[in-house]
Amino acid sequence: MQIPSTKLLLPPSTLALREPLLQNLKPGQILQGTALSDNVNGKLSLQIGVTRLIAQTQVSVRPGQALTLQVVKTDNLPELRVLTLPSLSELKAAALKTLLPRQQPLPEVFKALSQIIQAPAKSNIPPAIKAQASSLLSQTPTTSDPVFRDSLKSAITSSGLLTESKLLRQVTTESADMKLNLVRLYQVVRQLVPEHQFLAMIHGSKPLPQAERNTTGGIADNGIKLLIGLLKNLDGGIARIQTHQLNSLPQEDPMRQVWQFELPIRNEQDVDLFHFRISRETAQQDETDEQLWNLTLHMNLTTLGPMRVQLRLQGDIISTIIWSENNQTDKLVRNHLDRLRRGYENSGLEVKRLEAFVGVIDDNHEIPTDVSLLNEKA
Repeated sequence: MQIPSTKLLLPPSTLALREPLLQNLKPGQILQGTALSDNVNGKLSLQIGVTRLIAQTQVSVRPGQALTLQVVKTDNLPELRVLTLPSLSELKAAALKTLLPRQQPLPEVFKALSQIIQAPAKSNIPPAIKAQASSLLSQTPTTSDPVFRDSLKSAITSSGLLTESKLLRQVTTESADMKLNLVRLYQVVRQLVPEHQFLAMIHGSKPLPQAERNTTGGIADNGIKLLIGLLKNLDGGIARIQTHQLNSLPQEDPMRQVWQFELPIRNEQDVDLFHFRISRETAQQDETDEQLWNLTLHMNLTTLGPMRVQLRLQGDIISTIIWSENNQTDKLVRNHLDRLRRGYENSGLEVKRLEAFVGVIDDNHEIPTDVSLLNEKA
């Protein structure tokens, strides 16, 4: 028996069981098997029905894993093909392989939207496209908004991380979902770009002489150029959101879950980015499960410079560390730490640690491991 370009070796102890199995095999037949061992040096112990076999294969499996097999050949050495669906990690890796080269920072998307809105009338970009672009920009929270905190909460739920979940649940607020609106705008703009120019954009080549001018609805060449640029950025922004969605899928460890997403934030004429990473871990405490929450926020506001906030919450105990690259920002943060402490305490939280540091922000700049952030008695 063979599993994709490998051979099956049957030890003498299975000869008595081999004949009924081999005689009844038919091409196209589907069999259910179970891996009895890891793949060790290209050999796998496999059980089909009551028959145990030793197969040579490059397929990576784990003991107890169910395998769906299809009979390809029924010669003296039958050949089977593995039909078992790929694991979640394999599907995730395959998707990331296509998304990572395409993704672009979300601020680039909003820069392209601004260019469309400000495009001169002679470009003949349809008013409906400008209206959709304007609507997307208006849904972006702005730091000057008196109700910024409330709009930030709404933006988190509409970041695109939960798009498909909301659609399945038929949530009525889907009209504000960023990913969904980016996809809708992409589909509309795609219809306005001539096919040969779209293909040139996809393959990164120079467009052939235009032969489809009538399909553009009278849009000028400079307008088409703007729309092609918008398509690239929309595709890159959607890929960016999808990347975060993949990285937020359920973990193999059921006791731990991580969510990652980004929010574009308008700050005067600029669009800044808030990057969130939230994790939840379940810890066993006195025969009860207790949730440990971690939040890391990266931001780079024009007036403050790069900043990183790390927060941990276990029960009613909270710890917060704030890093700033700018010395003036660090001083500003330190001047407001007491106000932040009072806010925590007024919310019923016990502050374990609340500090500020100045230094270069990077992904490895974690809270010092030699310092306890949480009350060990919690």
